[in-house]
Amino acid sequence: MLKLLILFLLLPLLVFSQNVTHLKLSDIDGKTVVMKEHLKAPATVIVFWATWCIPCKKEFPAIQKLQEKYPEEQLQVITISRDTPRSLAKLKAFIRTHSYQFVYLLDATGEVSSKLLVNTVPFTMLVDKSGKVLYTRSGYRKGDEAELEQQLLRLWNQTQNTK
Repeated sequence: MLKLLILFLLLPLLVFSQNVTHLKLSDIDGKTVVMKEHLKAPATVIVFWATWCIPCKKEFPAIQKLQEKYPEEQLQVITISRDTPRSLAKLKAFIRTHSYQFVYLLDATGEVSSKLLVNTVPFTMLVDKSGKVLYTRSGYRKGDEAELEQQLLRLWNQTQNTK
């Protein structure tokens, strides 16, 4: 029992030791994408989500507002859908009907989610330009974006101080 408790407490630390640059996913047109190709901004928010997930859909406007609030910081947002290939039409319809400035990728098999220990949606990550995971949050409730904003400001401040 103690071993399970210790493992449970250490799992979040494993996510922070992750680097996402090597991950390969598909875009909505089926082309293979290496995550490193999208990590050009100083900060990237990655959101694992699904079209059937109501909290996911509620989180997107909040993240879009953060992106608009800090245009000079070049915040990149990458969404990784956990939808199955059968719901690709729903996914494409969602993208067409919303004007979010996000990159949309797919993890229909769950392989990438598994590598990053993502078990639920929404699951939000903040990564730096090198692909290192700096912050994670599972689930979404209105107001959670304030903590994400604080983490972003901390990252941008550190980036400014190292120049």
